[in-house]
Amino acid sequence: EDGECCDKCSRNIFPTFATDPEVSFEIFPELYSLTFNELETVPASTIIQFVRLIERVRRTIAHEYGLPLKTILPLQAYSRKYVAGTTQKGGGGGEGDFVILHTDESTHAGYHYSCVLYLSTQGKDFEGGDFVFNDPAPESELPDDEEEEELAMSLEDEIRRAGRKLTPFHPTKGAGVIFSSGWENMHEVEKITSGTRYAVPCFFTTCPVPEAHYEQMAVGKPKSEEDIADDWLHLLLAHRKESPVQSVGRVKELMMKWHYMCAPLSMH
Repeated sequence: EDGECCDKCSRNIFPTFATDPEVSFEIFPELYSLTFNELETVPASTIIQFVRLIERVRRTIAHEYGLPLKTILPLQAYSRKYVAGTTQKGGGGGEGDFVILHTDESTHAGYHYSCVLYLSTQGKDFEGGDFVFNDPAPESELPDDEEEEELAMSLEDEIRRAGRKLTPFHPTKGAGVIFSSGWENMHEVEKITSGTRYAVPCFFTTCPVPEAHYEQMAVGKPKSEEDIADDWLHLLLAHRKESPVQSVGRVKELMMKWHYMCAPLSMH
């Protein structure tokens, strides 16, 4: 609602969206576990690098979909660990060894564009764990009865695949998958059979922030480079203890001010 989208919804796969050093856990400690809600002990270099990666995604979405950069804001971004043999408890960010079939926009109506940036490599750090797009199969690709018998699938897989075309992506460190968040891009993560899979899911909206929200902030939109520096310190780099309520409020303000903090004043 009130958002913008291009004429064509689609998906984009970038095998080398980030270089190995840019997603190195040795160079950037705690990159594999970062959330904006808990920054007290995270090195400033890791926080800045994480912001840089999310901003790269935002600018790529603007370029690929032909949208003005200022109309795209992150709603959520965090590092996530998937561990073989575990069961996810709760929502995003919790451990687990698979993700059920879903669309991101059905999870949150404000999600318009999604990205998964990978921090580990299938076959080296973990086994299984394909990211899979699940689409209606063209009639020409539907298996006949003999082919279905040869596949010898479980009942669960038969139901999952019936009339569908599955397109797996094998994750590698530094790769990125960017796609529109609606029903045109149903997806899932197949079960991880061994090891640990690290990734950064992030979700973007094109819904504008009401001016009243900025007016309610203690300090509204930044109007100078000094204001931007103050926001970086207050919202990202202060390394202070917070209550859960304070943390949530800070992250909401960060998301709303993201464009002002990450774009030149001339683009405000």
